[in-house]
Order: sequence, then C-alpha cells, then structure tokens
Amino acid sequence: MTDSNTYALIMAGGAGTRLWPLSRQERPKPLLSLVEAERSMYQIAVERLHPLLTPDRIFVVANEQLSLLLQEQVVDIPPENYIIEPIGRDTAPAVGLGAIHIRDRNPSAIMAVLTADHYITDIPRFHQVLQAAIEMAQRGNIVTLGITPTYPATGYGYIQSGPLMEQMGDLSVYEVTRFWEKPNSETAQEFIESGAYSWNSGMFIWPVQRVMGEFERHAPELNAVLNDLAGKIGHADYDRVFNRVWPKLNRISVDYALMEHIREKLCVIPAKIGWTDIGDFSTLYDILSDGTTNQNVFSGQEPVLIDTNGSLIYSTRMVATIGVEDLVIIDTDDVLLVCRRDRVQDVKKLVNSLKESQRKEHL
Repeated sequence: MTDSNTYALIMAGGAGTRLWPLSRQERPKPLLSLVEAERSMYQIAVERLHPLLTPDRIFVVANEQLSLLLQEQVVDIPPENYIIEPIGRDTAPAVGLGAIHIRDRNPSAIMAVLTADHYITDIPRFHQVLQAAIEMAQRGNIVTLGITPTYPATGYGYIQSGPLMEQMGDLSVYEVTRFWEKPNSETAQEFIESGAYSWNSGMFIWPVQRVMGEFERHAPELNAVLNDLAGKIGHADYDRVFNRVWPKLNRISVDYALMEHIREKLCVIPAKIGWTDIGDFSTLYDILSDGTTNQNVFSGQEPVLIDTNGSLIYSTRMVATIGVEDLVIIDTDDVLLVCRRDRVQDVKKLVNSLKESQRKEHL
C-alpha cells in the first residue's frame, strides 16, 4: 500500500465512439464488459489499484448520469469522490478539475492520473512502475508512464527519452526530451528503431501543488476558472458557479495545455506492462485473439462459421457466416454493424453521421 498522501484520478468520461454500437450515450465504454465477461472496464481499472490505494483515495471524473451507474458497479468508492463534469472539455479541464478536488482533500497529495479504458495484463509490473513514479513525484517531479513499443503504431503519441535521470532497480527513469503527436508509419518505424521513444499512455503522476503551478504558468485562463471553482468546493453555490463557467472553456488536451510546455523535472518511465488502450474494435480483436492470426473471436451466442477467418462477432443471437474474413460484426437490440477490421477507425464517421441526421435514438 502507498502512503496516505497518494491519490488516483480515474478519467471515465470517454465517449468511446469507435466502439459504437456497443458503446452508447446511455451505456458508454467504461460500463462495458469488453475483455472480461465478469468485470466492466471501470471495475478492472479500480481493482488493479488494489492494494496500492484504498477506495477513499480514488477519485473519478464523469458526467452525472454515468457517475450514478459507476457507483452501482463499484460500491466501495465514496459518492463524494465522484467529480461531476456535465460537459466534457477534453483532458486538461478534467485533470484540473480532479486536481482541485484532490488538493482540497489533501494539499500534500501525490496524484496519479489514470483512465477507465486501458487494459493492463502485467499487474505486478504495473504496481512496481506506479510505485517508482510515486517516489519520483514525491521529489517534485512530473512523471509520465511510457509504454515500450511493440510495433510502429500510428495511433498513439510518442515520448522521446533524453538522458538517464535515475535507475530504480530494473526500471530506468529518463528526462523527457519531447512529446510527439501521432506519427505516420515511416516516422513511427524510425522511432521504434531508435530505441529512444515510448508510447504516450496518458498516465501521469505528480504532486498536486506542482501541477496546479503548471496550470498557472501554461494555461492561465483555465487556471483562473479552476481557482474560482476551488474556492466554492463544499459550498452551496458550487454548482451555480460551475454551470456558469465550465461551458465557456475551450476543449484542450493535457498534452497540449501542459506537457508539451514543461521543461524542468519532467521524466518518463518506459515499461512493458501488457498495456492496451481499447479505442476500437481492431484493438479489442487483438486482445481477445491473443495475437493469433486469423482466429475468430466471439462474445454472446456461439456463431456458426464456414470458411470464415479473422473476425470479431458480438451478438446475443446466432450469427452465421460463409466465406468471409477480417470482419467486425456487432449485433445489438437496435443496430447491426458490419465492417472490415481495417476500417474500424471509420466507425466514428458513422456516429458523426447519426448526430448530423439527428438520429439520437441510435446514439
């Protein structure tokens, strides 16, 4: 168990539009049992923090409706630890909102920013890396967890490592030279070959006072809003002030707002923890197939498949296929999605089309 000054903030507000029609507005990705039949992504995210953190030191950012559903899935986290963000404004405002609430609870807090849609298979190694990051944060550093790349991914941002800061057992801590946006395939291959780059996992560990100082330096407009809200925490007019100022905020990621501008005491710990960001059906297929080429994967009713390879099938009804390969078939009560696995990124276009045509009943 970590010391009593360590807290986690779980970001649970992602829409999961590339996992439509499984992920919907009424039941988004954190609530879904995508990888394990008995546990949702949110339950997995909370339980992998055991025994490092007690439930009273876990905070969650989500909208009000989702927060109520999350509380039904994990009853140990106190209701007051759910921070309501009715309108999503990307990760920087959400992180700042979590930071002021954690600081209000404990001004000396070390804060770990985690998400509800990551899947990690090597939990002991994850705990080891997290504890090392906490130790570095206790010395005033901002720490990001890097993922040692296994292939030249173009769907992740990258972190370029600089000089070695410290060796912590078999974990190396490096200064961060630069954050890179999602590269093209040629650049991603160069990153892999250099050995100096890791995937940006979006997991950060920092002293809460330090990160609030970075908001003040690099995101002054957002910081002013956060300070206004911080003074209202626990007061009757908190909601009134929140509803007045929050919708006016610009959408901005924590990478753009903070991480790309910080130059001092910023480090990365690259590690192999069996990490996957489940952002689309192709990624989900890779996890469920365990990397086996051409394997068919299904959830729900067992399908009947003839000359069918490399397909992912979700359905409570029986699905039958003949002579197809590399398909994603998602059958829900009101929507049937069929697409090639190499086109799953375009599922988001379908969702945008539904929004434009006001077909809200299918969102």
